[in-house]
Amino acid sequence: MKERHYLCNTMVGLSIFNIRRTPGKEERFHKLFVKMHPKLVRYATSLMNDTDEAKDIVSEAFGKAWETFETIETDTQQAWLYTAVRNGCLNRLKHLQVEREHIEAIVFATQADVADGYWEHEALLQKAEAIARSLPEPTCTVLRLCYWEKKTYREVAEQLGISPDTVKKHISKALRMLREEMNN
Repeated sequence: MKERHYLCNTMVGLSIFNIRRTPGKEERFHKLFVKMHPKLVRYATSLMNDTDEAKDIVSEAFGKAWETFETIETDTQQAWLYTAVRNGCLNRLKHLQVEREHIEAIVFATQADVADGYWEHEALLQKAEAIARSLPEPTCTVLRLCYWEKKTYREVAEQLGISPDTVKKHISKALRMLREEMNN
């Protein structure tokens, strides 16, 4: 059988279906498409309240219909299409509901952060950063490289030309000074 492309001119644009030529299949599908497309778009729009979403769902249903067109009984094709569109709408609505729930969870988490003292936490972080910047050198640099730039003691030691034990001593000194200042 010769393979070719079938173009369905829909309200959404052109959809290309890759088909194997079966005598009369294109014509029967085209007739069904012309008859049912506007009805299915109206039906899907009534379920979705969104014409663009409805057109996409109807296009997907016709794509599935084309793939199984030879196996769908002629007297059940319209019912099959309505069922496919209804199921497509339900699946999309479920997906939208999940998206809404995720958005609500993010909003709730954000509100919880604010309610749980986000601003107090932020103020403490700013105070700690100010104290860290005021530490004497090279303690300030060692702390910055280890904690802000996430370098290992060995990497910091190599970069500054000091031993890893000296890096540890500077970190201990910095943490002790931070604790003392934060408690004041």
